[in-house]
Amino acid sequence: MCLPGTFVRLGPNHISIADPDALEVIYGHGSGLLKSEFYRMFQNGPNTDVFNTTDKAEHSKLEEKRKRLANIFSPQNVLAFEPRVRSHIRQLCGQLDLICKEAARGTAGRNWGVRNGKAVINVCAQISYLAFDIIGDLALGSSFGLIQAQKDSSLVIESVDASGEPQRGTMEIPVVKTIAGGGVTIMAVGVFPSWMHKFLRLLPWNIVGLFDTFKFFKLTTMSVDARLKRGPRKSLEDGKQSIDLIDKLLEVKNEDGSALSINELYAEAVVLLIAGSDTTSNTLSSLCYHLAIHPEIQQKLQAELDQHIPYNLPIGSDSEDPVIPPYDAIAQYEHIKNLPYLNACVKEALRIHSTVGTGLPRVVPPGKTITVSGQTFKAGSVISVPSYTTNRSSVWGIDAGVFRPERWLDNHTGTFNKYFVPFSIGPRACIGRNLAYMDLMLIAATIFRRYQIEAIPSTKV
Repeated sequence: MCLPGTFVRLGPNHISIADPDALEVIYGHGSGLLKSEFYRMFQNGPNTDVFNTTDKAEHSKLEEKRKRLANIFSPQNVLAFEPRVRSHIRQLCGQLDLICKEAARGTAGRNWGVRNGKAVINVCAQISYLAFDIIGDLALGSSFGLIQAQKDSSLVIESVDASGEPQRGTMEIPVVKTIAGGGVTIMAVGVFPSWMHKFLRLLPWNIVGLFDTFKFFKLTTMSVDARLKRGPRKSLEDGKQSIDLIDKLLEVKNEDGSALSINELYAEAVVLLIAGSDTTSNTLSSLCYHLAIHPEIQQKLQAELDQHIPYNLPIGSDSEDPVIPPYDAIAQYEHIKNLPYLNACVKEALRIHSTVGTGLPRVVPPGKTITVSGQTFKAGSVISVPSYTTNRSSVWGIDAGVFRPERWLDNHTGTFNKYFVPFSIGPRACIGRNLAYMDLMLIAATIFRRYQIEAIPSTKV
């Protein structure tokens, strides 16, 4: 059912505004709006971080920290993370290669079937394993091991030995399911006033998710402790000491020159995990779906990739593992970052399947009013712009609901850039957007250079 009109009331004091031109007014620099109480749902313990703070004075204090944290994710700095990202993509390709070989022999496995000599697998699950292993490695110093386990299960760390290696117990946590379930709870409870949050979390249908969240935070904190005690690892690719986000966070200083406290490290690691996991996997899953049901688009993308990425090294090349493909078979960002059709496909996936489909709520501060789309909102009003809706508005053309990468190639004037905000805009925009986009490009390029993805008849979005 479609609701006509620009304004929809989501709560007693929350108005959703389905107008693409409202994006800059509400979220842009100079709007003066603050994050609403909704963001308190993301707070774990007494510490706030650059994402969940709602207090104006606290936010001003954290703004300087945000600027220092944002430097970690500058276009140049994120390249230091590329070897670790590529190593996980390589592991996934090793698993997929093995599955494809077994399927060609007619052999089905625990998590794949066979259809006409081809493997039938849940691509979304595989992409989730990859996205979570990547961000786990970067944010915690070690991956969750989901690719290798081929299931959504990671053992909780119970202690750390003298060398800093984590000692895992018997308690398992479904990392992907936990974060996804936590997101549902946050969205459902967050729309209520903050004084109701604690009570609503204890309702029967939220209890399981609450305990899973506690286990997830324990996994995060113990992983950070292990990483700090162990120190950085060597890169799998060149044997040199590699960089992760913990290294960069340890370089960040507070306003008084002090280093981040351990609780601040925990808080930022949690934010990185939540922001950089299922958002990436959701976008890639959307891309896989649309390219599977539009084989002509997939073929056009593959033709572009064929010219820039080798499939494998020549026979006799130096590959230390006969099962896992060589590193040179994995896309390198320098070679693909400017490929026009690849960029168009990734952008179209981000548009058609928003990383966050709902609006990000902002509150009008005391002593201020703001006019949006001809309507004036007084102090205390909560307003937001639903990206799922604006990404299907007429500004994208008459076929806004259709996956068509060519729209980006046809947009010579760059007018779409004003409305394309997958990582939000303004002073509260996602600081990790450069890392996220690099991940999306590397994974998409490697997957579609190496494999052909088809949709079975029962496939649904």
